[in-house]
Order: sequence, then structure tokens, then C-alpha cells
Amino acid sequence: RNSGPTTETVMLTDVLPPQVELVDADSALAYNPADRTLHWTGEILPGRLDYSLTSLPDGLPYLDLGGYGLPNLCAPFIATGGDCDDTAVTFNLGAEGYSANLYGRRYEQIRVSANGLLFLDESPTGAPHWLPTTTAPGLRLAALWQDLDLTGGGRWHAAILSGYLAGQEVFYAQWQDAPHAANPDLTSRFAIALTVDRQGHEPGFGGGEIFYLYDHLSQPDALIASGYAIGLQDSAGQRGFTYAYAGPDAPPRSFPPAPGTTLRWQPHFYGADYSRSFAYRVRVTGSIPETAVNTATTTWSDGRSEWATHYLAIRHQTYLPLLFVGGAGGR
Repeated sequence: RNSGPTTETVMLTDVLPPQVELVDADSALAYNPADRTLHWTGEILPGRLDYSLTSLPDGLPYLDLGGYGLPNLCAPFIATGGDCDDTAVTFNLGAEGYSANLYGRRYEQIRVSANGLLFLDESPTGAPHWLPTTTAPGLRLAALWQDLDLTGGGRWHAAILSGYLAGQEVFYAQWQDAPHAANPDLTSRFAIALTVDRQGHEPGFGGGEIFYLYDHLSQPDALIASGYAIGLQDSAGQRGFTYAYAGPDAPPRSFPPAPGTTLRWQPHFYGADYSRSFAYRVRVTGSIPETAVNTATTTWSDGRSEWATHYLAIRHQTYLPLLFVGGAGGR
């Protein structure tokens, strides 16, 4: 599947394991018996991947990570005589065995801004803008993008949580009583929960789910007057959505969320020509017991590679015949 914004040239290769022999395959697949490789090269049109937005009626629980002993991300900046204004911290998810799948691309690093958003590319300033926009590209997950300054108050935390969301692990970033740079009495409590995957899983194509959680806004009217943005956009600034906004580059949209609100962003593909499917059939010839390992790899024109692995256990299987006895004349 092509989740990017442009047409991609893709090369698919699948080296058959030694415990099988090819019986037949789709006509599009070429087979080289010398190296036992199936392959295909061709173009795949871009899929239209974007996020749909819903509001969870019961909401997810807002957690104060400081209560679990996690350090304030501002502490190292302040300890060296600096401030916690317009700064960011990079988290290496890959070092812990995780990755995030956003807009169809898998990332092993993610940056958290003190100004209320996650990003990956060019560092955003304190001034929020309408999302998406090609004039300021860069992936943005803006839960409550403002010009915050946590130097003199508030806390800022992030961690990977297990057991928070059923069946998922999440990267959870939280802003606790974060004061606005121009108005310290204007404070906010909100968080972003982003689902992450363990490395080694088959690569996904839809992207991770994203949740924005709101616990308290001290002065909603002052927030509107100061400017803010809630929404998201892809790295090119071509796909995304603004849920609520007040600022200089577009008319105001909606209002800040009420306490207890959880916004849920779910990835969806649109279109019919963004994927290709292939099939082939083999006969198992391996010894018993044995495991046949088969890995299919795709190489894309932008240089990235993806793979999927299947493990086939070659074992004896015993089938027990069953005799059903019915009434008169039945068997």
C-alpha cells in the first residue's frame, strides 16, 4: 500500500524458503528458479490517508505523571540557568524497542514541544497556525498549541504507558497547569496519547491512533484572545485538520474543549488504486519437524524498505474420524 502523497515505484521480492517448491503464481510475479526468488516491480498510486475525528463520550482518564514519580522535563533546562520556553525534548522510541506510525510512515524518534504539541521535523515556534498548511510544513500533533512558558510554574512529563489503553501501549505526553507566556494566570492541563508498536512487528500502513485529553482550562476566553490551535498535519503540510483555532492566519474555528473531553483521531485510507495484492501457491517438501521461514520485502523509490515474515511449522497432524449415529436408518 502506498500511504505517501506521490506515486511510488516499488520492488517486491520474496525468496522462497528451501522447504517448499513453487506450484503456481500470479502472472504479474516473475520467478527465477536459480535463486528461488519471486519478484515484481511497478508503480503504485498514492492512497489518500487521513484521520477522522470523533469525541469519546466517556473520555480517557487524564493522568498526572508527576504523581508516579516521573521527572519534570523542564528541570534540566532550569537547572543549568535556562528557561522552559519554546523548548523541546527528543524521545528515542527505537532505543526502547518502539516506533510510532503516523500518516503511513514509521518513526523511531518523536519530539515533544513545551508549547503543547508533538512534532518530528522543523521545530515549531510559540505562535500557532492553521493546520494543515504547506507554507509551514512539518508533522504536527497539536493538542493545545500555545505560546507556553513553564519556567516559573507548571510541569511537563512524558512516558510510555502499558495498561492505559486496552491492547495497546501509548506514548503519553502531559502538560500540567502549564502557564501561557504572556499571561501566567492562563493555565492548562491536557495530554496527548499516541499508540506505539513494538519493533519486529509487521509494518502497519494506516498509522497510529491519537488521543487528545483535556482536564482543565483556567480561562477559555483568555485562551481564545491569546491564540491557540488544535489539530494535526502531515510532514508535507498537505493533509490534516483543524478542530479549533484562534490566531492571525485564518478565521476563528470552534471553541476550546470542555474539561473531560477526549478527542480521538483514527487513520483511514481513501481511494482504490493505492494497493497491490499478489498470490502464489507452494508445496511443502521439508522434513518433519522443521520450520519454514518466509520473508517478503518491498523497496520503495524513496529508499525505505518494509517486510513481512511468515513462519510455517512443518509437523505431523493427526485427524480423528468421527461417526455420527442418528435414529432409525441413520448413521
